[in-house]
Amino acid sequence: MNYQRSLSLSLLSSCLAFSGFCASNADTTETTQTTTTVTSSNSAVVQLPASGQYVVVDPLTGQIQGKYDPSARLVDGGALRTGVVIVDQANGGPVGFVDASLNIVDVAISPASPTLLVSINTRRQELNTRIDEALNRGALTPAQATEFRAELDRIAADEESDRKSTGVVTYRRALMLGYGLNTLSDRLTPVTNTVVFKPVIAPEFVVRDGRLTLLDAMDFRKHRLATRCDDEYAAGRLSAQNVTRLKEELNKISLTQQKYVKHGALSTEKDRKLSESLDRLQDEMNNDVALINQKRARIGIRAD
Repeated sequence: MNYQRSLSLSLLSSCLAFSGFCASNADTTETTQTTTTVTSSNSAVVQLPASGQYVVVDPLTGQIQGKYDPSARLVDGGALRTGVVIVDQANGGPVGFVDASLNIVDVAISPASPTLLVSINTRRQELNTRIDEALNRGALTPAQATEFRAELDRIAADEESDRKSTGVVTYRRALMLGYGLNTLSDRLTPVTNTVVFKPVIAPEFVVRDGRLTLLDAMDFRKHRLATRCDDEYAAGRLSAQNVTRLKEELNKISLTQQKYVKHGALSTEKDRKLSESLDRLQDEMNNDVALINQKRARIGIRAD
């Protein structure tokens, strides 16, 4: 499903915000106008405007289920199913979650599912254990361990803040917590040289300036390259000169994408060209990292 080209995101800032991908306590209000009815179970049934354009996505895998028709309550002509998230195509913001009664409830008000909360708490415990193990075997310095634990504490504080203010952890907050844990897992894995964690939620859900957004395939790939660029630099596997060049090339790709978009979409040919540009950029980054690792190895610095 190629919904993404209609997202009204700033592609340039999407790619270059290398250090701003942490979830924050802020939770910006989405622009979609909805009618909300609060029920006795703390959920809030939401009526989405018929004039809007929406897609339905699996929040755990990121798989797009289809376009949602709010007038007919159908997804590409089929029935809604429990557990999916409805995303506004205009801005990538999740606006509804389908609960066990097949109601579309407001993600900003309604409580997250117990299954998702259990996954979040389990991952937090797993990361704590992984930090202890890495510290004990010397894969992490005490300062690094303290930094990672501080991030875990911040994520826990965000969850507790919701519980104190509303009595529940909202679905949007749970997605933001999942994003924070995904990000921390990605940062911890290469440092400790351990097995990669399975994402708590679909990694296409990201938080920028406190706003939860679902990225399309192209923007998600650029986001991953940008994040990796920062991580490799922080680990000493990219130089400042490498990062400057890679940023400039990523910026050029974003500007080219803006020029390619016609009527809110990319042609198959233009999409292919952009993908090839990202392939070349990824190869450049891999070569840069490999070269610096070779230099580090020659002077006795571990290159993992």
